[in-house]
Amino acid sequence: MIKLRQKVSGCLRTLTGARQFCAIRSYLSTAAKHGIGLFPALVYLAEGSP
Repeated sequence: MIKLRQKVSGCLRTLTGARQFCAIRSYLSTAAKHGIGLFPALVYLAEGSP
């Protein structure tokens, strides 16, 4: 997924941005494996109850 992100945007600007992208992507992947939709997972995360 990180390679796709680099191809679409040209590059990841900072190491911090790359780490944040990977953390969010990992969280969404795990949520999907547990049958939770992507948008509800983000809502739960924003509410502080991931």
